[in-house]
Amino acid sequence: MLKNLTFLMFSINILFAHPHTFIEVYPTIEVKNNQIVNLDFRWELDEMSSAMLIMEFDQNNNGKIDKNENIFVEQNYFKPLVEYNFYTDVKIKDKIQTLVKPTNFKAGILNNKIIYSFSMKINHNIKDIKFDFGDEDFFVAMILKKEFVTIIGAKAKISELDNDFYFGYRLEIE
Repeated sequence: MLKNLTFLMFSINILFAHPHTFIEVYPTIEVKNNQIVNLDFRWELDEMSSAMLIMEFDQNNNGKIDKNENIFVEQNYFKPLVEYNFYTDVKIKDKIQTLVKPTNFKAGILNNKIIYSFSMKINHNIKDIKFDFGDEDFFVAMILKKEFVTIIGAKAKISELDNDFYFGYRLEIE
């Protein structure tokens, strides 16, 4: 009886779980001699999340994120995502790595959407590395499509991941 009640409670909670924010992921990867030499990301947040965040981020209401506003966004909204590994699992030989500290962070507003751009230093052979995007807590949906990916010096393979409780995407470089 207790097992049935526990299962029922767990099942009901799953029904109410859904992403609150949708982020389109636009990676740009440069490859030389089968090594990743440059990795840049652009995240584009959905319209509803952006509308709420713009009111908080754009303190002077000039329609853009100024230098001090950018510092605020980075410190209070972006850097705390380290706890979630920036919703990105880098797997080297199928072992998840802790991401290096992102650099060159910049927040912006484009077409009424919040945009984050940043770089990461990852220097590994492309045959050993996979990038998985997703949120196991299912509050954020990371969206990756082939047309979002720019690869210089190689090709990309995108696949969907079904991780039982959440969906994600995998980027492999060929």
